[in-house]
This record gives sequence, structure tokens and C-alpha cells, in this order.
Amino acid sequence: MKTLSADMAALCRHIRSETSVAIALHQNPDHDAAGAAVGLRDLFVQRGVPAAIHLSVDEHLPSHTFFLDEAELARRMPADDTTLYVLDTGSFARTALAVESWKGTIVNIDHHHDNARFGDLAYVRGQASSTAEIICDVYVALGEVPSPAAATALYAGISFDSGHFRHSSTSAHTLRQAAWLVALGADPAAVYRELYEQRSLAALRLWARAVANTTSVSDGRALVSLLTLADYQAAGAGEDETEAIVDMLRSVGGVEVAVLVKEQTSGSRVRVSLRSQGWDVSALAAERGGGGHQRAAGFSADDDPQEVVAWLSSVLGARLQTASS
Repeated sequence: MKTLSADMAALCRHIRSETSVAIALHQNPDHDAAGAAVGLRDLFVQRGVPAAIHLSVDEHLPSHTFFLDEAELARRMPADDTTLYVLDTGSFARTALAVESWKGTIVNIDHHHDNARFGDLAYVRGQASSTAEIICDVYVALGEVPSPAAATALYAGISFDSGHFRHSSTSAHTLRQAAWLVALGADPAAVYRELYEQRSLAALRLWARAVANTTSVSDGRALVSLLTLADYQAAGAGEDETEAIVDMLRSVGGVEVAVLVKEQTSGSRVRVSLRSQGWDVSALAAERGGGGHQRAAGFSADDDPQEVVAWLSSVLGARLQTASS
């Protein structure tokens, strides 16, 4: 039997000791966070431990989340005597719950390299493709097996955060865990169809507006696009229908950094998504209080959207020029 690392062994001991748990996600949760949450809840339920996924009332599930229904969520703070498992969240302040006064135990499980290591126990593996991949490793370490529904959710999380196995974070281990989930009941074709082939015509119109609103920086080495509330209204699309636009911008030949600035009706005025081919965009996001991965990061701001676009264009232009000089 393979010897567990000290931090994985500590996490497994903690899981074995639980009697009641709550699972929390980050603000604006994505499919990896949601898939990891479904997988972890299934693990605890199989062990006879009450577990619920908690989300604040103003947070929405990502579009096309076929493996997690709204009715399965607890839209309230968990009880104080419950251990709070925070998944896929770089800092405790980004948890999608009102955790400012939380006094209970916190377990932090994440794959973001810039995770603040908050909580009473932190298991952070920055080289993992996704938090869903880490939850798979927890199952294996405990000698447990996900249910078919949990396997589907975990596979969806891995697929989403690895760019459907295209990102540099995809390792041989990632692919082995994905194959394991398929053997347990995850259907790759069905997951791909649900995640990537369910866009509305309005969403496509929104994509067109994003392309039309794109600013080229440093002769096309960076692209910065803006979607305003007027764009959503004109396209007839919702604010949650922007998935993959920034990745589409990054796919343009010669582009090293792609940025999508999205105006919002709730929370911060704008949310910014950054993608790169080789740059550490998490460092740029950190300058505005955000974070993420080296190749995929983001931040939120209350500034005017056009001012954010101007700042990003100026900063990227200067740094790209410095990099090539």
C-alpha cells in the first residue's frame, strides 16, 4: 500500500473524525468547485456523516450545472458546531457565505498555488489540475469509491478546470483519475455535451459583442474585451452566459494574454477574467486584490468598466514591451 503524504494523512484523520460537516465554495462558483463539493458530500454521506453544501442567497450556480440542483443547496450559514470544508477558494474572505464572524473549525482544500493556507487544516496542492482531482485522491486515500452521480460531478470538475484536458496542469495522474471516474459511471460524451454544447443563441450573440468590443494591445499580443450591462440587454443574454469567452480570445494566434471585463448588476461593479499562454496572470490579479492560477486568474473591482479596461491595456502594454526589450 502506498504511504500517504503527511498532509494527506492529516486530512484523512480529520475526515474520519467528523460527525457533521458543511461544504462551502468560493464566490461566483465554477464547475470545479461545484463538482468537488458534490464529490465531498457523497464521501461523507457514504460514511454516515450528515453533510450539506452551503451557499449564500445571492450566489448562483454556474450555467449548465447539470450535476447539482438548486434544491440540494442550503442557502444559510451552517451551525457553529459544524466543521466548514471550504473548497477551491484561495482566501477565506472569498467564501460564498457570510463567514466574517465564523468561529468554528475550518478545513481548506484547494489547488490554487496562491492559496493563503487559511483554516485549522489546509490541504493545498498547486500542481493538481483541479480541486475535483484532489477529492478523487481523498477517496482513494480513504479506500472509498464515489457513487456514479458523484463520479460524474468530479469528472465534470476535472474536465472544466483542465480546459477539457488541454491546460498545462493536466498530468498523467489527472488522466488516470478521469479514467477511474469513467469506469465508475461518468459518461465523457454526456459531460462534454452538458458543459460545452448547451449555449443559447443569446449567448452566441453575446460572444459576438465581446469580439466587437475587443481592444488589441501591443500588436495583438494581448486582447482586452468588455461586456457592459447594455451588451447583455442587447444580446438578450444573462450575466452567467460569458463562460469560455476569454478562452476564445486567448485562442487567437499570437495572443499571449486575454482579458474579459464584465460589468455586473450585483456585488462588485466589474469582474475580470485573465488567461495567458505563458504569463503569470495571477500576479497581475493580485495587484487588484484577486488571484488564481498562473495561467488563469481574476479579480473584482468597483471602478468604472472603461477605467478598468484602460488600466489593463496600459499595464499589459508596458509589461509586454518590457518583456520583449
